[in-house]
Amino acid sequence: QRVALARALVMEPEVLLLDEPLSNLDAKLRMNIRGELRQLQQRFGITTIYVTHDQSEALALSDQIAVMSSGRVMQIGSPFEIYYRPETEFVADFIGTANIIRGEVIRADSREMTVLCDGTELVVKDVASPPQPGATVSLCSRPEAVEIEVEIPSGKSNCLRGEIENSIFEGAHVRYWIRVGERAMVVDDT
Repeated sequence: QRVALARALVMEPEVLLLDEPLSNLDAKLRMNIRGELRQLQQRFGITTIYVTHDQSEALALSDQIAVMSSGRVMQIGSPFEIYYRPETEFVADFIGTANIIRGEVIRADSREMTVLCDGTELVVKDVASPPQPGATVSLCSRPEAVEIEVEIPSGKSNCLRGEIENSIFEGAHVRYWIRVGERAMVVDDT
């Protein structure tokens, strides 16, 4: 991969097309090469089109990401926008791990809405244009944004009750699968 990249860079291309360049590398080498690619891209200022099915590569190497499905562009944005502000349920579920929670809007004002999900009210802030009460919505929660509490502290909002079904140690965190009503939520706890 390094030799092939060097050959391409020697030609001083205006646009560099990389199609799954790290797909057959082991995990540690893949991380190292990914870092080198990002440094080269920034140092030489080469516009690079990077095709990958590895979402973490896309997030790490991109200034802009186009998420596609069936040949259609679903969303274009910065890695931050794609990850934290997905425009569709498909994009939310495709990039990273997502807990999709469906519910009904019961209150909404100019920047906030309250959603009833399995009998629990969840308050969502900083909503650009909240839907009207009665609308069905899908919420996305990332595993690293959820905290596990043994008991729900009094006065704390946005709490769901659940039961831990499984866990695995992944080094920097422990990943839990927690049964909340009819769904299993994924939670990463450091």
